[in-house]
Amino acid sequence: MLRIGYDKKILNIMKKYGADILENENYLKEREFIQHGTTTTYTHSLCVTCISISLALKRNKPIDMRSLVRGALLHDYFLYDWHENNKYHNLHGYTHAKRSLENATADFKLNRIEREIIYCHMFPLNITRPPKSREARLVCMADKICASYETLNRLEYSPELL
Repeated sequence: MLRIGYDKKILNIMKKYGADILENENYLKEREFIQHGTTTTYTHSLCVTCISISLALKRNKPIDMRSLVRGALLHDYFLYDWHENNKYHNLHGYTHAKRSLENATADFKLNRIEREIIYCHMFPLNITRPPKSREARLVCMADKICASYETLNRLEYSPELL
């Protein structure tokens, strides 16, 4: 069982750099959509952010923590239920990163690293979009870790996180 949201330091970093995103009305729509298993896209995004921060704190290399947090929060900001049979959602695994980036740039001012995190997080499925920055690589790894645990229903979330 992987426990997410129990480390106050990680939660404080997420709130420090992502407060405007976490309070955004459009962003909160992620609570309406299922991502993996029974996990909502909102909860998945928080999980990926917490794991990304944890991985970053363990590194001895400089990390742009603000970009890491914001990119992680917005990496799946596609705002639809991809489980519905709809041609708009066809090939979701290949297309949602681009749609997430379009939505995020419409609602938030993003820097280059944040845009890269969102656009490249589906590597290696999207083989032509390898993450180049440390921040994008960390979020890409955290996304795979989180999705695996969600699919197996092996996550425990702190009530404070949700």
